[in-house]
Amino acid sequence: MRLSLRSKLFLLVGGAISLAALPIILLSRSSLLESGMQRERESFVNTVMLVEDSLSVRYLHLLTSEVESVLESKRVLRQYSAMMRDMLLSSGEGEAGESLVQWQKALFSTGLHLAFYDMKGGVLLSDGLADQVMEDGRQDFKGQSIHSMLEHRTSMSEGQFAMVRLPGVEGQDVPVLVCFTPVKNMGTLVVAVPVADAEQSRAELEKRMALGIQERLDSLTLSRGASISVVSSEGRVLAGKGSAMDFSLLSSDELNRVRKGEALEGSTSGQGNPVLYRLVYFKAMDWYVAASIPLESITGPAEALTRHLIAVAAVLLTLSLLVMLVLTMRILAPLRLLTVRAGEIAREDFSSERGVGFAADIVDDLPVDRSDEVGQLAGAFAHMVKALDENIRRLVDTLAVRQRMQGELNAARDIQMGILPPPYGAPKSPGYSAAAFLEPAKEVGGDLYDFFTAPDGRQAVVIGDVSDKGVSAALFMSMTVTLVRYALAEGLSCSEAMLRINERLAENNPTCMFVTLFIGLFDPATGKLDYASGAHCPPFIVSPDGETPVRMLTDTSGPLVGAMQGLDYEECHAELAPGEYCLLYTDGVSEAMNEKLELFGEERIAATLEGLRGASPDEVLHGVMQAVKEHRGTAAQSDDITMLCFRRSEERLG
Repeated sequence: MRLSLRSKLFLLVGGAISLAALPIILLSRSSLLESGMQRERESFVNTVMLVEDSLSVRYLHLLTSEVESVLESKRVLRQYSAMMRDMLLSSGEGEAGESLVQWQKALFSTGLHLAFYDMKGGVLLSDGLADQVMEDGRQDFKGQSIHSMLEHRTSMSEGQFAMVRLPGVEGQDVPVLVCFTPVKNMGTLVVAVPVADAEQSRAELEKRMALGIQERLDSLTLSRGASISVVSSEGRVLAGKGSAMDFSLLSSDELNRVRKGEALEGSTSGQGNPVLYRLVYFKAMDWYVAASIPLESITGPAEALTRHLIAVAAVLLTLSLLVMLVLTMRILAPLRLLTVRAGEIAREDFSSERGVGFAADIVDDLPVDRSDEVGQLAGAFAHMVKALDENIRRLVDTLAVRQRMQGELNAARDIQMGILPPPYGAPKSPGYSAAAFLEPAKEVGGDLYDFFTAPDGRQAVVIGDVSDKGVSAALFMSMTVTLVRYALAEGLSCSEAMLRINERLAENNPTCMFVTLFIGLFDPATGKLDYASGAHCPPFIVSPDGETPVRMLTDTSGPLVGAMQGLDYEECHAELAPGEYCLLYTDGVSEAMNEKLELFGEERIAATLEGLRGASPDEVLHGVMQAVKEHRGTAAQSDDITMLCFRRSEERLG
């Protein structure tokens, strides 16, 4: 579905306002919810801590009362034990027994029970309560064996206390405080006294604690729907304000975590409205302190503000769209005109006579006088049209010139290739075959090759590479080919011909161009090759068999040809056995580069030729060229490629 510019602007404005308003609304709602939650959590923490502090203070009174009672009992037991120990240590054995009996009777009237055990734990004096205390397997509140306290240790010289519970009436256990005092070399005094049952007073104190907490809670001001309560471990509400929290909404795992000392906070929905709660455990009394508030009491203000912001955003969106409607009607009219004129440019035939000079009709009536962006666009469009008209004029003229130049280059290429013999136009001679290959990098190049029959009957083979490219190199190459033919036609040797060519080329060479040149005269009957090499690439001779199938002719006759006059060139000699062939090439073969700028190199040429030992000259040229292309890959050809291959046949000449 294609949307008009007006629709896109409407969507843009609506989307922009929505994208601006929605984050504000959502962030406001989120901020209110977060601040409300934080405020209620702080209120919960403060309220619960207040209740915990009240519980701790009241519980401290209970502990103080119990501790004072126990300390007083310990003081009395330690006092009597010390008196009896001193009496035993100062009396004889007979008197000690009678004194203990008298002490037992006297203490019994005060509620104290006396027993005495010898060094081995045997009973010397006891009564019913002491017998119960010393029953086998009896342990104190700390889980320590009672019998182990009869052992004499230095640490218990002043006596050791233990608290045990003995069965009482109606199934109620009676707490008994026992003092074990060692008597040196005699045994252990055991004085016990039942401790007053604090359960009844503790229950009374718990009631008073609950009433005090209730008074404290009544003085608090809670948020709407909030509640706080003190609940026993059985689920009984001891004090509270508001509707107590339903503990059935919590899992047993959560309650266990609270009982381990963790303050539990969170929210839960249960079967009713979601609530935010905080729950702590008062271990000393086995009570829970719970505070809760419905989440709707917290989220209500945030939801109301959200609805208000949505209404404001909707009004702003409506007003913005109305303003955008008016603006788009003013903007789109000139844009439609620009669209029509742009379509006329697309349909214009620039090859016709009207195609040049069309700008006046296109820019007519454009709103270039407007000062806004539409006027700027119209002005830029008019300027573009005028510039396009001028560019088309120049392009037409340039294309005409380029076509003339291309035609001249094509003609120059045809002339250049006409100067050189055809690749398969080697002279027919018994025991001799040859082929050549030339692929310039541009329309015309500077490489050259030639093969013809010299006046003495030998086969002339020539290959060279001019230092430059293009038209100038092609002219230099043509001059070189002509000079080679004339020099060899006069019967000069290869070195003499090279010397004359160098002199002629250097006579008038203002650009200092030069050519690497190889001139050879080959006798198919004897296989002898006389040659001169002016700094040209060393040729390869390939044998169909033998220990060295590929060898190079590395001798050089002299330097580059045409650079300067007065140079000497030496004659070189080689011999081709029957079946061997010689490959001449330019540096466009050995210096062919791939994408990694790696040269093809003479080693790859030798390896390629080793695989073409029995091939014909034409097959050798195609094989080497194929290897060069595979090495080059997608890289462009950077230099002219020229090769010439001649072979001495294995046939015997008559």
